[in-house]
Amino acid sequence: MKNSIVNKTLSEQIYEALREKIIKGELQPGDRIVELEVAKTYGVSQAPVREAFLKLAEEDLVVTQRNKGTFVSNFSADEIDQLYDFRLMLEEFAIKRSFEKLNDEDIKELKNYYNQMVHAGENNDLEKIRTSDEDFHTKIYKMADHKFLGSVWETLSSKLSRIWYLNSQVYFTDLSQLASIHAPILTAFENRDLKGCIKAFHEHVNYERSQRGKSPS
Repeated sequence: MKNSIVNKTLSEQIYEALREKIIKGELQPGDRIVELEVAKTYGVSQAPVREAFLKLAEEDLVVTQRNKGTFVSNFSADEIDQLYDFRLMLEEFAIKRSFEKLNDEDIKELKNYYNQMVHAGENNDLEKIRTSDEDFHTKIYKMADHKFLGSVWETLSSKLSRIWYLNSQVYFTDLSQLASIHAPILTAFENRDLKGCIKAFHEHVNYERSQRGKSPS
C-alpha cells in the first residue's frame, strides 16, 4: 500500500517524511535511500524526491557519493561535541535577543510547551516529548526575531534531534527527567532573569551532553 502525500508541496512532504525516519532511526546511518524507490513509495515522479534529497543534504542528514548513491549520514564523537558547543553559543545569543522583546504571551507559549513535555513524560510518550522539546526551543529562536539565526537553528535542530532521540531512548529511563530539566529555563523567563536563564540553559545542555558519556544501565 502506497503512502499518500497531502498538503504543502510534494517535495516538502517527502522531505519531512524522510527527515522523521532519519531522526527516529528508522533509517540508520549508512542506509542507502534510492530516489526511484522513494518515488514509487509515495506515488510521485522523481523530481520532487530529488528536491527533497537536496534539502536533506543541506541539513547534512544524507550524503551523496558519486556512482554509489545517497546514504544516511553519520556523526563522529567529535562532531557531536562540536554541535553541543555551537548550540551553547547560538542559543545563548537567541535568549539574549528574546529578552529584549519578551512579553507575557511568549511566556504563556513556553509554559504550554513545557506542560506538554510534562504530560508526555508522565505518559512515557517519547515522540510527543521530542516534538514539544523542539517546539520549546524553537519558540525561543522565534522570540529572538532574527532571520539568519532562525535559519541556522532549523538546520542545527535536525542534527540535534537525531542525537536527542538516541540519547533519550538509551539513557533516560524516566522521560519526566527530560521535561524537568526545562523547568529552570521557564522559571527564569517568568522572572525576567536573563543571567539565570542563560545559566539554566547551559546546565540543561551540559546535562544532556553528560548523559551521552554514560554507559547505558
